[in-house]
Amino acid sequence: MIAADLRARAGFRLGGGRWLVPPWIALALLGCAVVLVPWTALLFATLPRHYVANHWEVAWGGFDIGLGLALASTAVLVARRSPFAEVTATITGTLLCCDAWFDVLTSRGVSDIAQAAASALFIELPLAALCFWMARNLADAMEVARPFLQAAGFAIADNKLVAPADPATPNENPSAP
Repeated sequence: MIAADLRARAGFRLGGGRWLVPPWIALALLGCAVVLVPWTALLFATLPRHYVANHWEVAWGGFDIGLGLALASTAVLVARRSPFAEVTATITGTLLCCDAWFDVLTSRGVSDIAQAAASALFIELPLAALCFWMARNLADAMEVARPFLQAAGFAIADNKLVAPADPATPNENPSAP
């Protein structure tokens, strides 16, 4: 296995191949979360009170609050280079796909459908694809690294990576020789 196997494709290698997920992605996702705040407020204010479903504005506004939290969480975990970014990126991508789906299918009128379709094709689905790419890239890196870590003596205990015991450190177990 060579170091290049851990790197993203050349188009994503602005950091010279040192990043699994480039740091600009964290800023982009955080920007999306920030833009979603006024958008959600606009939805709460402008969606009709009575639609085919009860609590229509709460359903959409609440969903967008959850999507904003997912985007922000993914941004923070990517910025921290946390392995948990794999999970939040998957959740965020799934929520973006759901948002695109329901926006298009619940739209009425040609202009609303066109706006929802444009939003889905140019914003939500590309962001979802980026999130799924990040999750896959992080998962692949973990799978590539796992045998090397195990061969070096690392172990997993209580869902945490435990470094091998340092042979220069005296044994703290008094019953051991």
